Amino acid sequence: MNLQDKKYTVVGLGMEGGSYALAIKEKINPVKIYGIDIDKDTLKKAVNFGIDTQKPKKDILHDTDVLILAVYPKIAIDFLKENQKFLKSGCIVTDVCSVKSFVIDEMQCFLRDDLDYIAGHPMAGNQYSGFDNADINIFKDKNYIFVPQTKNKQENLEFMKSLALAIGFKTTSDIDKDVHDKKIAYASHMMHFISVCVTNCPAFESSLDNFAGGSFKDLTRISNLNPYLWSETFFLNKKFLLEEVKEFRKNIDFLLDSLKDDDYKAVFDFLEKSRKRKGGI
Repeated sequence: MNLQDKKYTVVGLGMEGGSYALAIKEKINPVKIYGIDIDKDTLKKAVNFGIDTQKPKKDILHDTDVLILAVYPKIAIDFLKENQKFLKSGCIVTDVCSVKSFVIDEMQCFLRDDLDYIAGHPMAGNQYSGFDNADINIFKDKNYIFVPQTKNKQENLEFMKSLALAIGFKTTSDIDKDVHDKKIAYASHMMHFISVCVTNCPAFESSLDNFAGGSFKDLTRISNLNPYLWSETFFLNKKFLLEEVKEFRKNIDFLLDSLKDDDYKAVFDFLEKSRKRKGGI
């Protein structure tokens, strides 16, 4: 399985898509790496890194073997719906969206039978956006999640896993779409939910720099997020996010009630339980 012989196109050259394209260029050096983006300045910058962005979109897509949709979920769906007519038969299509059930269900409604959509979620990124913040090192030692469907060709799935490892990921894993969305709701989406809630508290102000330690910076770092992407993400994974936040709120209520009741043992036991659980992971 020769990764170099394929022609790749990344749609959306922001931080993650730009990192993906640059990693393919540097780690694989394929016969061709294309980039598509709505921002003209981004397209000009990408050319300087060996990414071809100057051909007409339909010509790029017709020449593509592997299409990587690195845009918001709804944009990814709309882009493929409008442009799949330009793709050649046998093209592998993948995405980087953090919500899988919605995207997979929508894709299956219109996807051509001769295209192979392999749902993916690279577990890498940061709080920044834009091509200027692209960094191939964000993939190093991370996990790349795939959500295989019955229609997927096994050789294409294996190809995508080889690609993931080649650009720096340490591991790959397969998971059901609903299991993915539930786990991500807790491990990622709720963490961003909590972070923005903390940042929006009245006490948050610049003078806290003299009082804030590592815990404050760690907790609030991801609140410097892209509101367009994350508002869409919250709503698309609303079912599982609400379930996890409901459980989280139970813990807040328990701890608040214990403090109000001066129940030292309850507070201590709650903290000790947390310490033991975290120590086991």
